[in-house]
Amino acid sequence: MSMIGYYFRADDDTVQKLREGSGEILFDESNEDRLMCVDKAWHAIHYTLTGEVWGMTKEPASWLVLGGEPVNDEDMGYGPARLIEKDIVKLIADALSAWDEAAFRESFCIEDMIADQVYPVMDNESEEEFFQYVWANFAELKKWIQEVAEAEENVIVFIA
Repeated sequence: MSMIGYYFRADDDTVQKLREGSGEILFDESNEDRLMCVDKAWHAIHYTLTGEVWGMTKEPASWLVLGGEPVNDEDMGYGPARLIEKDIVKLIADALSAWDEAAFRESFCIEDMIADQVYPVMDNESEEEFFQYVWANFAELKKWIQEVAEAEENVIVFIA
């Protein structure tokens, strides 16, 4: 079973609906343009940004994948969806601006990921191919987070 990372841009009304109801709204076809998927790259993105398998640091970039507070009790597949409020989204967007491809490559270490069992990397993984996969997903997410921050919206993050 795959663990896919999702991000959903949500205005305050949508956040309230999520708090009061179910996460079905996240996959509603009418909201398709608000949903962003980083496929299985979520854990490698987190590890590259933080050097941590599951932990976070005080740096806002570390809150991108595992940050936020549960928006409700519904299990989205691998725990509840988490809310990253719009003021935090702005901090994350600002922090991500320093992460260009060279900086990301410098922090990317497939040997450490294998040793620390970072999902979904495997022993026989090509470092360059895996880097390109993770970088492409991160670059798209970075741009998306910037757009959400500029729109002053919240982010719902979950793994399904």
